[in-house]
Amino acid sequence: MSIQKTGRIDSWGPKIFLGSAAGDIASVCLTAPDKAADFAAQSRDILGVIDELLAQMGSGHDQIVQVQVWLADMGDWPAFVPVWNEWVDPNAPPGLSVVRMDASRRDSLLEIRAWAMRTPVPA
Repeated sequence: MSIQKTGRIDSWGPKIFLGSAAGDIASVCLTAPDKAADFAAQSRDILGVIDELLAQMGSGHDQIVQVQVWLADMGDWPAFVPVWNEWVDPNAPPGLSVVRMDASRRDSLLEIRAWAMRTPVPA
């Protein structure tokens, strides 16, 4: 089984791929590209990139199984809910786990990981 990777980041710091997939499972994890944006904009940016990367790996919005959200400040939770509700399929929202990210990067307001089923894309 091969691993498909997408969203390579190597401009600074550790070299990573934002998305990886193997078999029927794809995962994407990232912080907002624009750290200067406000919390809602960062949230929308991340969710938009998640959609793009999942599509590149043969998945999509309707195949997301679980999402984990790390918040720098749990006080931002009320601002996250409407962004989340605009993004999810209201008839089939995925599981959602939200925790505080004390050990994460200090320049990010949040980080989001999504796990989804996929149809493997031929190499």
